[in-house]
Amino acid sequence: MNKSSPFFWLPLVILSSFASVHAVASSTTLTLNELLEQVDSSNPGLSAAREYNKALQNRIAPAGLPDDPFIAFGMDEIPYGEQSPQAYRYQISQSLPFPGKLSTREKIASLRAEASEQETATQRRELKVTSIQFFYRSFYNSHAIDLNLQLQRVVRSAMQSAKARYEAGGTEHHDWLLAKMELATLAIEQEKLKREQVWLHTSLNELRGYPAETQFQINTMDFPRVPEPIIDVNFNSQPELATLDAQVEQAAAEYKLAKLSYYPDFVVQVMAMEPRAMGEMENEQSNWGVMVGMNVPLYFGRKQSKLAAAARHEQQAAAMDKLYLNNKLKTELVNASQSLASAQDLLRVYETDVLPSTQLALENAQSAYRTRRMALSQYLALEKIHAIQKLELVAARIDVELAKTRLNELLSSPPLLKLAPSRPTVFGAGNMGDGMSVSDTVNMGGGMSTPNNSAKKSLPTDQGGNSGMGGM
Repeated sequence: MNKSSPFFWLPLVILSSFASVHAVASSTTLTLNELLEQVDSSNPGLSAAREYNKALQNRIAPAGLPDDPFIAFGMDEIPYGEQSPQAYRYQISQSLPFPGKLSTREKIASLRAEASEQETATQRRELKVTSIQFFYRSFYNSHAIDLNLQLQRVVRSAMQSAKARYEAGGTEHHDWLLAKMELATLAIEQEKLKREQVWLHTSLNELRGYPAETQFQINTMDFPRVPEPIIDVNFNSQPELATLDAQVEQAAAEYKLAKLSYYPDFVVQVMAMEPRAMGEMENEQSNWGVMVGMNVPLYFGRKQSKLAAAARHEQQAAAMDKLYLNNKLKTELVNASQSLASAQDLLRVYETDVLPSTQLALENAQSAYRTRRMALSQYLALEKIHAIQKLELVAARIDVELAKTRLNELLSSPPLLKLAPSRPTVFGAGNMGDGMSVSDTVNMGGGMSTPNNSAKKSLPTDQGGNSGMGGM
């Protein structure tokens, strides 16, 4: 076919269109609500916990039933040297536990399943808190990348201005060299931020049970600006306390069962014999019989008494665990409330004082630099401080949301994450080196830890690492 013909290029155009559509579809936008829904439905550890709960539910009914009956059939009175039996015997026996034992065992199995359900609810809450933290952390990192690029454009533009002044006979060569080094540093920090973002996205994929290489973009967020009502924390809905409530009841049932073990279990046995009409058994009649037996707790001093003592200690331990957890949750409630108040105060400082003052100072610096009344190093230092403060503002808003989550999803040992520094970065006089150094608290920090009070977890394998705007 002639290459000049439009029909020759038509298949290539169609294929390229499909390829572009696939490229767009392979990178989706992820919102916080979508992430939480996916974690709740697809997290492998949470799914495994739910299957474990179903297994425990299916063990409740069997725990309240007696042992299966024993049935036997045999041939009896077979003379030596012969193969024909003289009689057939039948036997059936059934064990009957002492009244109260079966119902107590069923109650223990039910409470064990209930405790497992509440442990899963705690695990679900921990996963929710961790997912929210990773989402905000990735959002913060994306914002840091954008601010890094903006600052690179500002430095590059200032370098061109300084170079023009230097070529025209000015004395900005020293500042131009400093700006060049700063631009190279910003480029390195940008690559570090991108690598951090890859790890954060991989961790989010791990949380929602997706392949590690799944591509997505964090959706932009609008933080609420209006005051929200005070969060009312209800301890009755706290799954950790509900778990210990079930464990306390289970320990009481275990103690009751241990005391019931002093009482004997019974066995009822029914037997029947059917003689064969031959030999000495020819005139024998079929007959049957009943026997009732029981097991005797002969070693109660070394067995039942020890089991009862062990159950009593477990009951006391469960009660102390509940008291300890209740006190710990109350302490966490106070800490979380204070953390929310501090985060709101810091955010208010950024919005009403820090950012407006720095914005005014930056406008004055731009005017002074254009009229050569300010050195390039001082101007760029202020630009960088302004970029850092904008990032700290995002961190402060995120900290408020994280503090709300900490209260709404109250945990005794929550994973902690704080992005904003304890005090804002402010501008001041000095050279480029002094003016561009900032507080090292503007990073992801290593404070994000995961509680380890449950064996059924599926959290990211690593939560360390730092990110931010590097040396910005």
